[in-house]
Amino acid sequence: MTSSQNKAAMQVHLPQWQASQLSQAAYCKRHNLKPHIFSYYKNKLSESRASTEQASPFIPVKLVADDSLAPSSIQPAVIVTHTNGFSLEIADMSLAVLKPVLELLRSIS
Repeated sequence: MTSSQNKAAMQVHLPQWQASQLSQAAYCKRHNLKPHIFSYYKNKLSESRASTEQASPFIPVKLVADDSLAPSSIQPAVIVTHTNGFSLEIADMSLAVLKPVLELLRSIS
């Protein structure tokens, strides 16, 4: 197998191995995989995933201007003040948005 074929195969095998509750050695034996190749890609793929997750800890936010509201009439639905000294004012906050924002704030603490 080529390197790209190994990588593609391991991207399929790694989640299956985690779901199987088998040890690495037992999973490799059952699926006729070389343990050293499995370990290599397990480490390589988890490192690249970790670096991707750490590269951008911010949640994307889409800002939309609403010209119908005067600046003085805007009342934020949620005001979060963090112990680090910053505050976040969010108008029209839905629960789907609130949960990731709170998780991000918890990770900063």
